[in-house]
Amino acid sequence: MDLEILKYILFEKHMYAYKLRPYLNTQKYQELYEKLLNREHNEELLKKPIQEAPFTIFDLETTGLLPELGHEIISIGAIRIQGTNHVSYERFHEYVRPIRPVHQRTLNLTGMTRHDLRGGKTFIEAYDAFMEFSKDSILVAYPAAFDMKFLQTMLKRWKLPIDTPPSIDAQKLVKNMYPRHKHQLDSMINSFGITQLERHHALNDAIMTAELFQRILHDIEEFGIKTVEEGMNWAEGK
Repeated sequence: MDLEILKYILFEKHMYAYKLRPYLNTQKYQELYEKLLNREHNEELLKKPIQEAPFTIFDLETTGLLPELGHEIISIGAIRIQGTNHVSYERFHEYVRPIRPVHQRTLNLTGMTRHDLRGGKTFIEAYDAFMEFSKDSILVAYPAAFDMKFLQTMLKRWKLPIDTPPSIDAQKLVKNMYPRHKHQLDSMINSFGITQLERHHALNDAIMTAELFQRILHDIEEFGIKTVEEGMNWAEGK
């Protein structure tokens, strides 16, 4: 790890910044910059009953676990739901074309191909599309601490305004609600009998997390949680 840090600081960080330059002068970049700069989040969502609120459950596939070392997002998957209502899920999935080469082990883990990534959107395009898909909803990830940090670090790297939409960490809710269970996503999927899809695929993981999250919403009222804001605060230990 120390060698990777040194390599990134001395060489790769500067090379990454150099490769980004052509994108920073495009119209799409300027449009996204303005959108983020002027974006206002709907605070009324926080007051909604948590069992009725709109949520976007999302998952990222990345080239590593440390965005501060230049690891990148290579896929975003998301599911839009309306509380506990069993409505048809709206789905979102985009491959994201990386700036740096992707190790073969990452491709093996995710099932992606180099062709998939070459045909993917730039991070600018993918984030803009995800922002549109998820607008007027609460973001949910498992764990959100990882996914939200990754998104915000990517925005910073691309010299874009930081986006801070309201979000709930589903894993933290699970730890509060089911303390006797193992809290890894795979364990919770097994415990709740959720249909298992191929893992490490952003859309599949979002689908399974969405099913798990709806189970959470069915049970959460027993803990005295009624609004979205109460759920967010409880997850964060407030």
